[in-house]
Amino acid sequence: MSPVLAIGLLLVAGLVPALVAQRRGWAPSLWVALGVGAALRIAVMFWATKDPSQPYDFAVDFPAAADHVLDGLNPTTHMREGGWHFLPFLAYVLAAQRELGDLLGLSWGVVGRIVPVLADLALIPLVAKLADERRALRAFQYACVPLGIMVSGIHGQFPPITLAFGVAALVAARAGRAHWAGLLIGLSVTCANWSVLLVPGVVLAVAGRRRLTVLGWTVAVPGAFLVSSSVFLDTPFTGLVALGKAVMSTRAVVGDWGWTALATGGAQVVSPALGQVGMPILLIGLLAAGWWWRRADPVALTVVLLLAFVILTYRLGAQYLMWPMPYLIARPPRVLWPVVITASVWAAVGYLHAEVLFGMTWWQFHTVWSLSSLLVIPFLIAALPSRNAAGPPPLQGAGDLSLSARSPGS
Repeated sequence: MSPVLAIGLLLVAGLVPALVAQRRGWAPSLWVALGVGAALRIAVMFWATKDPSQPYDFAVDFPAAADHVLDGLNPTTHMREGGWHFLPFLAYVLAAQRELGDLLGLSWGVVGRIVPVLADLALIPLVAKLADERRALRAFQYACVPLGIMVSGIHGQFPPITLAFGVAALVAARAGRAHWAGLLIGLSVTCANWSVLLVPGVVLAVAGRRRLTVLGWTVAVPGAFLVSSSVFLDTPFTGLVALGKAVMSTRAVVGDWGWTALATGGAQVVSPALGQVGMPILLIGLLAAGWWWRRADPVALTVVLLLAFVILTYRLGAQYLMWPMPYLIARPPRVLWPVVITASVWAAVGYLHAEVLFGMTWWQFHTVWSLSSLLVIPFLIAALPSRNAAGPPPLQGAGDLSLSARSPGS
């Protein structure tokens, strides 16, 4: 059996029980959800390693970042343009995976996906804790939803790690644990720049002066990893400002999604001009969304900011569609399953190299695929919560972070 067919069948095999569970009100235990989630991700990872066509960043950039760290070099300043523009935290993680692979005799195709898969599994109980009702069902559904499985098991990308810290931060904030919330959201921001979209919800979920505690950690943790570039890597202390600017920059690769796909005719191009136009559009849209939903529950506000980014962004990888999924499943809108299915199908078509099925070259197929994103965006818009979406007030004091307390109907 070809890897593409095997992975496609596994994704369908995961999605069907999630839909049936919704319809019949199943509530499998957390251990069942974790077992199913682990089985699906490990099976997809196994078949992904057999696919001769690997994601470029996973196959080239990530091991290169690991090797640079092991050689004492900062990947941001030594790799190709756009190859690495993150703080070194995830590069340290990649280096640890590289060392583990060497120790155990595992290929990069296997070991490079381990941490993303573990992080995505960690999201299963975190989604349950974020939910206000039917927690066991929500955990099982997240375990089965294809997007997280593809991003971790096929792509070996970082969103599961970033989201695991981000969702855990919001859970801790709602329990009144400001220091933990700040530390966790700081780690999330350290993973990737886009995680700043998660900060407002975490800050608003705590009360009073504890918000300053959260903000302090949010600044301190990324700052500590920035300074670590001068301690463990070859970046001089005087070069930290320049390094920070490099980390904040992005390469304007456009044409993969939405309005820039229309502008380029579906072609993927590097266009600083479209990037210069797209950034103000994105920032204005995010500010407008944040103001319009400013009185919403912190979870709803987080959903809004993530959806607004994906809807308006001028550059997108399929993994971006995973960002709002833990929050949407924890607080499902009426259109949850149309959104999940549409986004998953669009991402899967890209991940599973559907151009082979249609006898197209990659570039021919990319034109159709990127333009078809215009069919996904209306579903994302429909998933935006009500402006008055309000949840329960934050828990004060020592909140229970276990799954033992289940709400009615779970």
